[in-house]
Amino acid sequence: MTMTQQYQHILVGVDGSRQAKRAIEKAIAVAQRNQAELIIVTVLRGGQYVGLGSNEVGFGYVDQKIMDESRQRFEDLVQRYRQQAQDAGVEQVVTSVYYGNAKTDLARTLPQEFGADLVMLGATGANVVERMVLGSTAGYVISNAVCDVLLVRTDLKNHTKKLRSSVIQ
Repeated sequence: MTMTQQYQHILVGVDGSRQAKRAIEKAIAVAQRNQAELIIVTVLRGGQYVGLGSNEVGFGYVDQKIMDESRQRFEDLVQRYRQQAQDAGVEQVVTSVYYGNAKTDLARTLPQEFGADLVMLGATGANVVERMVLGSTAGYVISNAVCDVLLVRTDLKNHTKKLRSSVIQ
């Protein structure tokens, strides 16, 4: 007797990169096939905004306007992906934009919070230098996740293409 793995709560991490676009496309297809809930999340690092803006008051100043604009861009992104999933027939779609640490949040915090049984990510959203210094988010999630992880390297037709990382800023 052959048993087929069926996922019910699929969490996909997006960052605006082409790799993340591939991941969301495949996550939508998997959610549709499994009649599963699709959870679309992005994790923003608050520290990336320190010292940005024209109103710097001192060390550690965070320009709230810049943070709000960035958050809005990502809110718009996840809402576009929500609509794409719904248009494809996925009935249960949850979206969220978090401030935190993408590695630990995608590996542990968010899968536990949403009861995810699968995390899907694009192969990488970082450039070579960032991966050398920080290590890739995907690599960390693969090693530390509390559930299954599917790392997406190909498009819906399983074709690989040379990709340049272009994360939404």
